[in-house]
Amino acid sequence: MLSILIPIYNQDVRKLVLTLAKQCNKLEINYQILCFDDGSTEKYRSLNQQLAHTIHVNYTELNENLGRSRIRNWLGKAAYFEYLLFLDGDSKVVSKNFIKTYIDNLHPEKVIQGGRIYSKAKPRSKKKMLHWKYGRNRESLPAKKRNKHPALNFHSNNFIIPAKVFSQHPFDTTVQGYGYEDTLYAQKLQYAGVDIAHIDNPTIHMGIELNHVFLAKTKQATENLAKLYASSKLKDTRLIKWYEFLKSYELWPSFEWYYRYRQKKIEANLNGDDPSIVNFNLWKLYMFGENLKEKQSK
Repeated sequence: MLSILIPIYNQDVRKLVLTLAKQCNKLEINYQILCFDDGSTEKYRSLNQQLAHTIHVNYTELNENLGRSRIRNWLGKAAYFEYLLFLDGDSKVVSKNFIKTYIDNLHPEKVIQGGRIYSKAKPRSKKKMLHWKYGRNRESLPAKKRNKHPALNFHSNNFIIPAKVFSQHPFDTTVQGYGYEDTLYAQKLQYAGVDIAHIDNPTIHMGIELNHVFLAKTKQATENLAKLYASSKLKDTRLIKWYEFLKSYELWPSFEWYYRYRQKKIEANLNGDDPSIVNFNLWKLYMFGENLKEKQSK
């Protein structure tokens, strides 16, 4: 029936795993929960090791850090049920019918994405406001909106896929580090004729990063996007569309001038207590352009 697959990196997944197991047991379905630790610190390994003796749970510590794409492929290969439910380790289940909702929506050929939301309450630390604001404004979308652009709105934090489909279409392991492996995977599925359907069955993203950490990860994501765009692997993202729009009207030099003129103020705002999402989008676009320029000059 169901294999629940959780990649772990410096997260305590005990509550998540026990919540999922409780729901599966209530439904009396055949299931397994595979938890692969991808090089966490001893602090988190010692906590999650307690799951090793839980029935239906397989907790494994890997000898090396595989990265976001490779570990998902390993989890998929290790699973033995017909459907694979991928969940990030920093997820919190919202609904008591989370598993049932997925089971009610299973399709032998489709990928089903449940969604991602963020807490309505602001983070206690103002230094986490950027990630929280971005998540609330750009990622916490109802299924009706996500289904308008199913591939662009796909996230690998919470989705279910038939095992036979995943075996034919694993994640692209050439994407290193953080960023755009989800979009690339969704595009791959789309090109292969695999439908992605979004439903309202979200998990809360608990792993909100400090502003400077979130900016560093996003910068790495723009580097990945520039690499994928330069190699023609990925051409359809919002950032790329804005870049191509400005280039087509010969406005990119003007944008670069404008950004550099305001750069210090923009970056100070993003690292401050009340960051602007508009500034964040300008910063991302500029970073993408700079990374692309570097790729094209080589």
